[in-house]
Amino acid sequence: MLERKSALASVAPCKSDLLQLSEARGFSLTLASGISSVPGAPPLRMGYAETHVGRLLMRVGPRQIWIIGPEHDDPAAELRGQCMLTPLSHSRTRIALEGPPARTVLAKGMALDFHPTAFTPGMFAQTGLSHTPVLVHCVSEDRFEIYALRTFALTVWEWLTDAALEFAG
Repeated sequence: MLERKSALASVAPCKSDLLQLSEARGFSLTLASGISSVPGAPPLRMGYAETHVGRLLMRVGPRQIWIIGPEHDDPAAELRGQCMLTPLSHSRTRIALEGPPARTVLAKGMALDFHPTAFTPGMFAQTGLSHTPVLVHCVSEDRFEIYALRTFALTVWEWLTDAALEFAG
């Protein structure tokens, strides 16, 4: 059986007293297209993630929803015939940035307002980081998860590492 190899297999997590940068593995990501809502789930608003039955749902377009679940999750059984499903797990890398300076680090390279009253836990945004498209999700006050295309994951990692250098001590 083929096993998935991380795009960040060659890097080690970075940790200081203030900040932690690591790969957040063990997830599945499926794009549901042509659907306006997931049955039984709360209404989904653009920019706000909702948890439903152990999955994280993100409306990324008018009729497009990212479904993020545990590693071997497959939402096809529940959504069969209601939309088109595209597995994206192998095309994305999820990077976690955690600690009080996380907002400062991200603000160095993303055109978003990271003030705690503007980008609150549960919110997400699709933006760019160093000319690379990413989706950034505010998981909690000081934790962010960045979904990067697998082919650009190392570039995003290196950018974040450089941007966080002032907090490495």
